[in-house]
Amino acid sequence: MTDAMTTTAPAPTVWPSVGFTDVDAGVRFLTGGLGFTVTACYRDEDGTVVHAEARWPDGGGVMFGTRGKPGDWGALGPQGVYVVAAEPATVDAAWERVRGMAGVEVLQELHDTDYGSHEFGVRDADGNLWTVGTYRGA
Repeated sequence: MTDAMTTTAPAPTVWPSVGFTDVDAGVRFLTGGLGFTVTACYRDEDGTVVHAEARWPDGGGVMFGTRGKPGDWGALGPQGVYVVAAEPATVDAAWERVRGMAGVEVLQELHDTDYGSHEFGVRDADGNLWTVGTYRGA
């Protein structure tokens, strides 16, 4: 194994999927609240979002669409997503933006954990659970 392979993280390959009943409100939550950037959004003729993607600045992202659309993916209920931030300042900035947003329920105030994460947890208006923290896993 070369040094480049041991010091460079692999490209993200796991993308959680969430549904929003009001996708435009979901986009505002993801971008204006948490700090994601929407990179794709495909709607059908009636405006239903059939596929969309939002990238996280520190790598990875989420896929999302309209909850309630036909098919298994439209039938998804609320999901839980853990978002890893490279720096505590990223967590702090997201906390400041998201905690006062309409429809957002704070589940855990900003805090430091016993296992070394600096994080907070919220529920969006569609019931999806989001934790943003610095813990990268064991």
